[in-house]
Amino acid sequence: MITITEQGKPITDDQIVALENELGGKLSDAYRHFLIMNNGGKPYPDVVDIVDVPGSPTDVQIFFGIARSVESSDLSWNLALIADRCPGYHILPIACDSGGNLFCLKVSNGVASEVLYCDMDAPVCAFYEVAPIFNEFMEKIRL
Repeated sequence: MITITEQGKPITDDQIVALENELGGKLSDAYRHFLIMNNGGKPYPDVVDIVDVPGSPTDVQIFFGIARSVESSDLSWNLALIADRCPGYHILPIACDSGGNLFCLKVSNGVASEVLYCDMDAPVCAFYEVAPIFNEFMEKIRL
């Protein structure tokens, strides 16, 4: 079981809808529930294995949230970052590892559900599949 510390302030459905409008897609029910319950934060345990990624496993340093006090932990800030760094991809960064690489939700058929890992050190955006849905991603996090 994962424990989340350093959670963000409670958020409203209106804030989630505003994020979905900014993203141009709906959040999966599981991720929406995670945001309502935690609004980001630090997971424990925090290790996740990613197939075909050099240096795997990695950690999940922090989950991003809405209106977080630290700008780099804010979903909207990270959405703008990835749009600038990886134009043409329809993804929402939801967390980072200690190296600054991102875990993202891929928007497919109008819903953000598949979890990808984005190697931010690669010269061009390099994405790796982590889990088909958010809940499976959470289940992969281990000691």
